Amino acid sequence: MKAFTFRLETLLHLREMAKDKAIAEYGVAIRHREESEKLLDQGHRALDDLKQEIGLRRTVGFSGSEQEPYNRSINHAKERIIDLNARVQEARKVEDFKRNQFLETDSSFKSLLKLKEKQKEEHLEHESKKEERELGDVIGARFVFNKASSN
Repeated sequence: MKAFTFRLETLLHLREMAKDKAIAEYGVAIRHREESEKLLDQGHRALDDLKQEIGLRRTVGFSGSEQEPYNRSINHAKERIIDLNARVQEARKVEDFKRNQFLETDSSFKSLLKLKEKQKEEHLEHESKKEERELGDVIGARFVFNKASSN
C-alpha cells in the first residue's frame, strides 16, 4: 500500500500558523478591552468619590472658594470618563475585528483539514480496492495454475 501524501500540507501548516497568530491577537485585544473597561470603572468610582466628598463638605459648611477646585476636579473626571468611554468603544471594535479575523482563519484551516481527511479516506479506499484486485488476481492465477498442473 502506498503511503498517503497530502500535496497541500505546506499550505495547511501555514493556515494553522495564521490561525494561531489570529487567536493570539484576539487574546491581546480582549485583554486590552478588559483593561480599558477597568480604567473606565476606576474613573466612575473616582467621580463618585468626589461627589460624595463634596456632599460631606456641604453638610459642615462649604464656601464658594473652597468649592471651585472640586468643581474643576469633577469636570476633569467627567472628561476623563468620556475619553475612557471612547477608548472602550474602540477596544471593542478592535476585539470584534480580531474575533472575525480569527474565525475566518480558523474556518479556512478547518476546511483544508477536512479536505486532507477526505483525500486520505479516498486514498485508503482506492489502495484497499487495488489490493483486493491484486489478491483476486493471485488467487485466480493459483486456481488456473493448480487446474493446469492437475491435468
